[in-house]
Amino acid sequence: MRDRVNGTSPQPVPSQLFRSVMGSFPTGVTVITTVAETGGPVGMTVNAITSVSLEPPQLLICLAKSRYTASAIQSCGRFAVNFLSNDQKEVAGIFASNAEQKFSTVGYHEGVLDLPLINGSLAIAECEVSNVIDAGDHLIFIGEVVSGRATDGMPLVFFRRNYGIWKAA
Repeated sequence: MRDRVNGTSPQPVPSQLFRSVMGSFPTGVTVITTVAETGGPVGMTVNAITSVSLEPPQLLICLAKSRYTASAIQSCGRFAVNFLSNDQKEVAGIFASNAEQKFSTVGYHEGVLDLPLINGSLAIAECEVSNVIDAGDHLIFIGEVVSGRATDGMPLVFFRRNYGIWKAA
């Protein structure tokens, strides 16, 4: 967008400021899981997720292009969203780390799409990739939800780089 007074384009905000701005929006915490080409489970903690459509049921996730999970989803063509409950802060930390054996200490089972689903999750959505959008240093995966479930409980939340528990007003 051009400045109407002097005809110049404003510069984007610095990365650190952008991170602070976006960190001011509380989000739920999810772990995105898929299967690597080797057949092993792959996953990472993600809070960039939103619903897209009810008909057909679609959601989107945003992953850094540099993340192995992003390339695994591109190869596999499907992914699961595990919405973490308020007692799964440790699970969020494991999947946010660079640990290689993330699934060795976290219980999981296979879902309808043969994807790893994390035990104890508040909700789960299994998706088939319907579109991938290149956006800066991220990929946006749009997934059609083909299986899902939700249980009672409270979510784990993330706000200003800290995990917390949502309390009803």
